[in-house]
Amino acid sequence: MKRILKLILLFILTVSILGAIYFISKWNKISYDENIDKSKGIKILDKKIFQNFFLNSYLAKVKTDFELFENKSDTVSFNFNSTLNPKYPNLLILRFNRGDGYSGININVLKYKNYFYTTAESYTDVVSTSDFLESEPYIIKQQKLTLNKSNYKKGDSIYGKIELEIKFTPNDSIYNAKGYFRSLIE
Repeated sequence: MKRILKLILLFILTVSILGAIYFISKWNKISYDENIDKSKGIKILDKKIFQNFFLNSYLAKVKTDFELFENKSDTVSFNFNSTLNPKYPNLLILRFNRGDGYSGININVLKYKNYFYTTAESYTDVVSTSDFLESEPYIIKQQKLTLNKSNYKKGDSIYGKIELEIKFTPNDSIYNAKGYFRSLIE
C-alpha cells in the first residue's frame, strides 16, 4: 500500500513540475505603463478607419491598429474586444479578430494576474472531414504585452500595446505583428 501511495505522490509531483515548466515556457510577464492611454499610438486610433466589407463599418469606432502584416495606411482590418471571465475575476480575455464573414483569424490573449499567453487561430466556413488533422498555420514565437494597469473590473477602460512574432507554417515565414488597442471591459 505504501508503494502505491508513493507512486501516486510521485505522479502528482511530476505533473506539477511539468505544469510549472509549461507555464514558464509559454506564459510571459506583462509590462505596465499607466500613461499608455496618453501615448501617440492610442491617440492616432481616432484617425484610423476600418477596411472592411460590412456596410456600417465606417460608423464603428476603431479599437486597435493591430496588423499581421505591415500597414502604412490609415485603414485597419482587425477589431478588438476584451472580456472578463465572470467565474474567474483574474482571467481576462483579449481578442483581436479579422474576417470577411467566410474566413479569418483570431488572436486570443489570456491574461491571468500578471502573466499572459497568446494563441492564433484561423477559421473558415469551408469544412472538410480531415480538418481536425491539420495543424494551425500560425505559431506565436515571441510575445510582449503592455497594459495601463494590472487589475480590471467589468466596465473599466483598457489601453495597451501588443507585439508578436508569428511564424506562418505553410512557407516558414516570420511576421512581426504589433498594434495599440483600447476598449471597455465587457
